[in-house]
Amino acid sequence: MHSNFITPPDFVDEPLVTVTVVNATLDEVELLARMCENTDPQYNIYLYRSEMNDSEWLQKAIELSEAVIVNATTPDFDDICDLEKSFYYGDRDIISRATKIPTVLHYFTFKTGVK
Repeated sequence: MHSNFITPPDFVDEPLVTVTVVNATLDEVELLARMCENTDPQYNIYLYRSEMNDSEWLQKAIELSEAVIVNATTPDFDDICDLEKSFYYGDRDIISRATKIPTVLHYFTFKTGVK
């Protein structure tokens, strides 16, 4: 089995842990893909960037996800951080329900126990 990295307009039905990652850089996505090659569990990871301009797709991906991870370097997605299942990283502090994590990988390494 393998992890799935999904972008608009696609969705998948595989029964894997599902996470949405918002505004990750290309380098962060590459690191995440490398980490997922060698770990369990496997994931459905929905990837969204603001230039994709598909808020309906993003909303559905969030609904399907057990967690949402936001790169909070800009305030574009601060409203997502009001969800209890949200995590954020970046150089800004946000007053919200979201949990601040050091990097996008932190959620996954915590989940899998990989260091």
